Amino acid sequence: MSDLDFDDIHSVGLNHPVFDPTRLEGWTVRRPSAKAWSWSLLHGLAVGLVWLFPFATAALLWRRVAGPDGDKIWPVLLFSIGMVLLIISLIKGALVPRTWWFAYTDRELIVEHGLFFKARDHLTFDRVQYLERRSGPIMRPRGIASLIFDTAAGHAAIPAAEQADIEAIEEHVRLAMQRAAVI
Repeated sequence: MSDLDFDDIHSVGLNHPVFDPTRLEGWTVRRPSAKAWSWSLLHGLAVGLVWLFPFATAALLWRRVAGPDGDKIWPVLLFSIGMVLLIISLIKGALVPRTWWFAYTDRELIVEHGLFFKARDHLTFDRVQYLERRSGPIMRPRGIASLIFDTAAGHAAIPAAEQADIEAIEEHVRLAMQRAAVI
């Protein structure tokens, strides 16, 4: 059948050492900054308020239409659902910066992300087909932006990076694209 030992398969996650990005020599390693933390919390608040608004409006309208003698459970239930969604969005905003980091050189990028299931994206800049910078109204005043890389094999994203790192990475990608066009 197979030469695999099932004990080895089951113990891979248990005994495998955790990858430490600080031991990467020659790489610029970045974790979320204080600006990224504040952006993440404000983003969670904004998303939560967007979810809360329709539920709170529906609860108020239901209460208004039903009158003083109407059923009180549905407005309370609708408002409670909106509040739960707001709390979930705030918790997500608080947890997201703990779940990722990135490292880059002049030719490569590593992005690790995920709270329960870690995923690590590794790409070389000469394989990048498209690079997109996104900076919304909450990110722009803080001097951060997100970068999305598209390659033939898939994509990678940096959720919130400082302006200096963004410019350095964009320059590395631009040089790699120029080298690829010459060859």
